[in-house]
Amino acid sequence: MKAKQTHGENLKKTILILSCFLFLLATYIFAADDLGDKRNKALTDLQLQARDYREQGLKMQEVGDLDAATKLYQKSEQLDPSYAVVCNDLGIIYEAKGEIDRAEESYLKSINIDPHYLSAYSNLAILYEGERKLGKAAFCWKRRVDLGDPKDPWTLKARQRLEDIRLALSPRPSSETQEREVVGLMKDVTNEKYVVRHDDKAFARKKFQEAKFSYGKEDYATALQDASDAQFLDPDNKEIDAFIVKTQNRALTQ
Repeated sequence: MKAKQTHGENLKKTILILSCFLFLLATYIFAADDLGDKRNKALTDLQLQARDYREQGLKMQEVGDLDAATKLYQKSEQLDPSYAVVCNDLGIIYEAKGEIDRAEESYLKSINIDPHYLSAYSNLAILYEGERKLGKAAFCWKRRVDLGDPKDPWTLKARQRLEDIRLALSPRPSSETQEREVVGLMKDVTNEKYVVRHDDKAFARKKFQEAKFSYGKEDYATALQDASDAQFLDPDNKEIDAFIVKTQNRALTQ
């Protein structure tokens, strides 16, 4: 009789434990689903649509269609004015098109929206370097250093750029020596900006597009410079090589 009671009690305990386990499992699944719903609901429908436009814009940017990318990014920004990432994307596009003021405005807007968005500081610093506004560039690099993870490779790069600028701006025995330091620093800017932002081939396509645009305006010097930058980033691209030869020949016959 005791054996039967023990067996029955054990069975009841097993059923109870199993029931508790199933309850806890169901509770966990429900909580996980609820969390997922909350995450989805954290973004409004307009914000989700803004992110879709941004993804489409990235695809257009990758194939070098800057005009299409611009329109898609602008739609994204209109749908979600608080989207710092797409403001930074627009800054890159504007700068690639040579619209420096608009690029600066977009980078600053990105930073104002999210003061901890590191890419915008890097891009703005590079823009200022290209404009030889080294004081402003130094400020942006310092912010990038202060906000970044000390072990992040780009934090280390930002720290090095900051040191380079400080060296270029430091007092020198003569203004000529200081000028050489600044010019030496500026020679690094083109290569640095591509490394910071995008993979080389993607940005090479953008520079090549700019080169062809300048060629169409008969600005062969700028076309050669942009094409040379593109060739540096994508040295195996035969189309760029042929374009450089064509542009050189055209420039010589002027």
